[in-house]
Amino acid sequence: MTKIFITNDDGIYAVGLSALENAASKRGFSPFVSAPLNEQSGAGHSITLGSPLRISKFSENRFAVHGTPTDAVYVGINALIDEKPLFAVSGINKGGNLGDDLTYSGTVSAAMEAFYHGITSFAVSLYITDFAAFRNETFAVCADFFFDEILPEIEKVVGKSELYGKPRLFNINIPETIVKLKKVPVKWAPFGKRLYGGDVVKRVDPRGKEYLWIGGNQFSFAEIEGSDCCEIQRGCATVTPVSLDFTDYEILNKIKV
Repeated sequence: MTKIFITNDDGIYAVGLSALENAASKRGFSPFVSAPLNEQSGAGHSITLGSPLRISKFSENRFAVHGTPTDAVYVGINALIDEKPLFAVSGINKGGNLGDDLTYSGTVSAAMEAFYHGITSFAVSLYITDFAAFRNETFAVCADFFFDEILPEIEKVVGKSELYGKPRLFNINIPETIVKLKKVPVKWAPFGKRLYGGDVVKRVDPRGKEYLWIGGNQFSFAEIEGSDCCEIQRGCATVTPVSLDFTDYEILNKIKV
């Protein structure tokens, strides 16, 4: 059986993680899981260097790392898994990761870390507009859609040999409407622009001390036609190929002139 690496930022007990495991197993893959023990949303690409990391073993192919999503991937690939997986999937995140979420997201950063280790990786998130009405069974439908529709689409566009021959990174968002429709349009889209609003809520604890809670509007986006933010609002799933070259070539080219 072909081994694949599964991780997330919502923790080892997250329903989205189990949905990916189950869907992968049903399709003949052998899932290997290394995920954070607890939820690490917003952890970004942080790694633990100043303290030891503990591991909880659930089975031969299922581990929880007491650290960040990046820790879970780094330790999983370098110390836990016994062979290089064909690809890695991070998710399914409970909530979208769009536009500027890229650098904040533990889900995307976990996929990024696997990519840095030479593994083609997919960050998968479920875009939710009504958390109060959300049902966990949506994750299973979302996982099926990823394996049956989105992964074959990417393999077709990129080509299997090119997709797995050298590492590539993709950010994927699937709308919550998938639970009713079972299938939605898939759009290839660049990153858009989140408008978080800069909310910082001030409150007072029972001891009379002030504390701050970072807020932010999850559903406000700049109107950039064709972007992942706009397409997800139209009910489409989005696929964004990600490049991690942060070099400002415009300035370097000026120096060369």
